[in-house]
Order: sequence, then structure tokens, then C-alpha cells
Amino acid sequence: MLRVLVEDTAEAPTGSTLTPCLEYIIQEKILVLLVSFAWSDRPLGIRQYVYMFLSKVLQHLHHSYLHQMKIHKPLQAMIKATCEKKASPYENQEIEFLSIVCEKIREDVTIILLYIEPLTLTGDSSPGFTPDLSGASTPRQNRLSLSEDAASTSSDTSTMTPTPDDEAKPTKIGSKFPLVEALLNLCHSSDNHISAQAHSCLLTLTSLQEARSSEAVAKHTLLSHYIASRLITTAEIIPLDTEPSLVEDILLEEKERIELSSSDSEGEDEFIGDFPGKREVTEHLRWLVLFDKLIGGCDSHLGSSICSIIRELFYEGFMSSFYLSHDDDDVLSLFTALITKMLLVISSTLLSNSLISWLIDDVEESENDESPRKILLRRCICSSHHLQIQSLRLLQVMLEKPGSLAVQVLALNYVCTRGYFDSSAAEHQQNSWSDEEDERYKQREEEISTPGSLPISRTLAPSNINKIVKKFLCLVPEEVRSTSNEDFDSYKMDALRLYRDVCRRTPYHTWPREAVSMESSSDASSTASKESKAEAEGSCGFVEGPFLSMILDFLQELPEQDYDVNLQVTSLVSSLALLPHPHLHEFLLNPTISLNSGVRTPYTVLSSVLSRIYDPIVSREDFRNYLKVTRFQLLGTMEHLEYERNDDDLKFEALIVLEEFIKELAAIAYAKYTCEGNLP
Repeated sequence: MLRVLVEDTAEAPTGSTLTPCLEYIIQEKILVLLVSFAWSDRPLGIRQYVYMFLSKVLQHLHHSYLHQMKIHKPLQAMIKATCEKKASPYENQEIEFLSIVCEKIREDVTIILLYIEPLTLTGDSSPGFTPDLSGASTPRQNRLSLSEDAASTSSDTSTMTPTPDDEAKPTKIGSKFPLVEALLNLCHSSDNHISAQAHSCLLTLTSLQEARSSEAVAKHTLLSHYIASRLITTAEIIPLDTEPSLVEDILLEEKERIELSSSDSEGEDEFIGDFPGKREVTEHLRWLVLFDKLIGGCDSHLGSSICSIIRELFYEGFMSSFYLSHDDDDVLSLFTALITKMLLVISSTLLSNSLISWLIDDVEESENDESPRKILLRRCICSSHHLQIQSLRLLQVMLEKPGSLAVQVLALNYVCTRGYFDSSAAEHQQNSWSDEEDERYKQREEEISTPGSLPISRTLAPSNINKIVKKFLCLVPEEVRSTSNEDFDSYKMDALRLYRDVCRRTPYHTWPREAVSMESSSDASSTASKESKAEAEGSCGFVEGPFLSMILDFLQELPEQDYDVNLQVTSLVSSLALLPHPHLHEFLLNPTISLNSGVRTPYTVLSSVLSRIYDPIVSREDFRNYLKVTRFQLLGTMEHLEYERNDDDLKFEALIVLEEFIKELAAIAYAKYTCEGNLP
């Protein structure tokens, strides 16, 4: 019969009316009969053959035929049979059948609507293809299973309808979306291949961008809870003695399928690799990559629903106990490093911002001293060296994520007030930055209205760029430089490459093009936080905010800090400076603007640091040789020198860091100028 059906279908025009063989199968209710036998599994084992038969039929059937009620209703009943229990002996046949159904749905998205059911059944509602309910046990398990009597009489009925008792009162459906529930059952399979196929089918279904199906998956399936539980179970097996500094170096291959099982010991020694705990961390990250792909491919409603459950169960439920409240600094460092790595492997904006919003506590809770944001900033200045480094690195990764909420909450809410700029002093200066500001503000509306291209930003590309670069490069006097500025060209090339990459990843088109004062721009005012505006108005000054204040404090303390802390801090500031936001750029990279009294910027702070360490450095009779040896040792190019240096002296290390850092800032400012001049 199958052979004749295949031949008949092959000869018929694609998507035409029912072929004679297919029409005969429908009229004689052969599909109904087979499904009834499959539900009862009598004779024993027949269910797997029904799955195999239906799979073969579907393979050769055009997707347009699935709109026929007498075809899709039996298929729906077989999907419900897959929901009956986990660890079915027919898993191989079930996943083959479901995979073909998902493929047909992918070919015609409208088919998926046929597999979404109402939540309750009444006498006025249509239950679809539903075998006799008299043999049902529970709504969740075997709700639609057939008794032997029902199986023997099913072929004599034209359609299978609910019993009178079912018509008298509503009956809860086990799932509004049985297809998704069936796939979730198979996701728990001990067979990695079957589990991987089930996850692949879920990726297909969630990527269809069909509003009604996405709503059904979000509201009436356990997909979100399944994802959160997977993340929890893989995270809780990570050994607490895993070395935090090695977590970020773990390399992941791009995979759509999960082939790794926690119980699979074959080849375990090879998989563990470099350090204990790598296997468990990698397994957790692979699941995260899979779910990140799912969230990135689905529509925003479903993605937001999944992220909400992940935050509630995984972040606030599981991670909080290790990241926020654990009393061991090593464990805190491990989970800080794990969160950093999670952000690095996540590509979807929804999922990354879900994690970031939990970390930075976007909702203002001024009375809560233990909010995640305050805890993170406090750990950046804690006594534990490793925890301090990991916390600073986490902040940097958050700021570098495309579309990150962290930039707005930690920095833009404060600098967009432009409270650092002294407009009254600028009005009396001639041929200065203020002249350009006045001119660009006059032309701002005209530039914005220019069709077809972005206006050139006079904030990011000022005409006095040479003066800006020179001020940075001349900050360190020539007599205390450890090297010349001849390598500045290499800094410019690196900065240009990094800035172009940032512009490709950052949705900067929603940002303003010019840094203007609050009274001149409603845009700047709207992006400023209530806290920063209130304090600025009350004190007539600039509110740095806790994050920028901490960063400037770190720069102020360069001579007193370890070298690796200084490197991490300067790297963080560079990441912030690379962002194409005009207020950030002006605050971080323009030392020529007029500042309000008491305002700190990176340039003013670095100037004060240099003035503080200059005299102690030049007071050493051998400071030139000492500086040379320090540079060789820090940069790993130590040659055979007979000179011994004191490792406890941090001033020379700070000078080397400062010298390289100002080159980096100058190069970033020049890179922005170059890119803005080449805008289409």
C-alpha cells in the first residue's frame, strides 16, 4: 500500500487534489484505524510500525496535503501519543516522525496553526482528532489512550468524538501545543542523538516567527522552564575549585546540536583537557550557546518570555546563591568569571541584556545596599586581588556587548547631562572648541535633515584633532619617556580597526551625533537619569555616578596599584572610549574643552598622577636605566642586563602604563576623526 501511494503521489502534479490512492486511504479511514491501534499499542509493538508508516507517507507527501483535516488530525493524535511518557521504547521512530512533521511545517509555516489546540474542551468546541476518552487515566499521562473496546470499534465510526460526559463539562487539555511537549519529552532522552534531533526541531519551530504559535509556546508550554532547568543542572555540577582565570580561555566550537552527556565517560580524559572543571564548564556553555541560538532566532515576544523565566529561575534563583551571597572569595571569583564567559558566548541581545539587567540592577533601589550592581562595584575595590580583576573584566565585557544596557545605566545617564562642560567660560574663549560647538549647534537641525546619510559629527571629528592628539602625546615629558612616540602609527592602525569593529556591532544610529548641553537638547535630557539630573541641578556641578567615579579613582591610584590591575583598568577605559557616543567621547577624549570647577576627566587625572610621580622618579640618579629595565620586564622583552631593579617600586610601572595608555587614547580619538570623515 505504501509503495502504491508513493508511486501515485510521484505521478501527480505537485500540490494538486488528492490522488486516488490517498483519497482511498482517507475514505476508508485507514489513518484513523492505524492511529487507534497505535494508541492502544495492540497488538503489542504496532505503534512503532505506525510511526514508520506515517513517516514514509509524509516524506513523499507535498506539504499542501497536510491542510486536509482528515490527514492532519490523525497526525496530531500521533503527536499526542509521543507526549504520553518519557523514555518510550519507540523513541527512534518518534523522533523520525516528529522531525518530518517539523520539516513540513518549515516548508509551509501556516501548517503550524493546525497543531495548536484550545485549552479546554466543551460541547461547543472542536477537540480535533481525539480517540474515545473512556479509557483515559489522567490529563497528563495517557489522557487520550484507547481502551481495547475503543480500539475495536474505532474503525466503525466516521469520526472520533468526545463522550457525552466530556461534552457535559470542560476537560483540561494536557498541552495547548502537543508538538512542543512531545519534543521536550524527547529532549530528555538518554540517547544523545535523539536528544540532539529534538533540540534541532525546537530550533526550527521557534524560528518560524509566527505570532500565534510563539504566543502558545510562551504561555502554554514548559519550554522556558526546560531551558532554565538545563542551565541550572549543568551549572551546579561545576566544581567549586575550578580555576577562575582559565574559564575565559575555554574555546567552543560552533555547534547547533548537543552531543555531550554528563554520564558519558568515554573519552572523558581527553575532553577534560587543561584543568579540572573544564569539562563541566564547557558542557554548560554549550547548552547556553544552543539556547542563545534559539532565543536569537525566535520572535521578541517568545524570546522575552524565555529570558524572563531564565532570570527568575537561573539568575535570581541559582546564580544569586553563588555570585551574590557566597562567603568564599574563590567561589565568587569563579562565578564572576563564569558570568563573564557566558556574556562572551551569548550573541542575542535579548539574552545578554537579560543577564546584564540583573547584574546592574536597572531599577533604582537606592535603599538596597546589596543590589547586584552595588555588590559588583564594591568587589572592584575589594582586597581580594583575583576577585577584583574578575569583577573589572566583567564590567568591561558588559560595556562591550552590542546594544548593552550597561553603557546607558553606568555611564550615559550621567555624562548626557553634560554637567562637566563649562559653557560660561567657553563663551569668552576665541578660536577654541567652543566656537566649533556653537557652529555645529546652529547647523545641527540642517545636518540631521540631510537625507541618505549620517551627518558628520563635529564632536567625534573636531577640526582641532591635531591639538587633541598632541596634548595626549605630550602629557609625559620627553625626559621620563621609556620610548619614543615613533610607534604611534601602529597604535592608530589598531585603534582604527577596533573602532570600525565597534561601529559595526553597536547600534549607534539611535545615539545623538553631537554633544550639546541639556538646555539645548531634549535628547540629552531624556537620556539622563533622574538621579543625575536632580543632583546636578542641586549642586550646579557634574555627577560622575558610581561607575565613572570608581574608574577615575582607579586612574588616580595608578602608582599604588599592581600592574595587572592597572592594565585591566586602562583596558576598560579604552573600551568605553571606543564607543561612538558624543558625550562619552567629549568627556573621555577631548582635553581641550572647558570644564566646570572640580570636574575630573581621564586627562586631568592622568596629569595629576604624572605630577605626583615625576619628582620621585627623576630624583633617582639612575632613573633612565631603571625605567628601561622596568619596561623590558613588564613587556616581556627583558634582555641580558646586569641591572637589578626593586619590584616593590610601583611608580615606574605606573609611568610605563600611563605612557602607553595616553598613546592609546590619542589613537582612538584620531581613529574616530578618520572614520567620521569617511562617512558616506
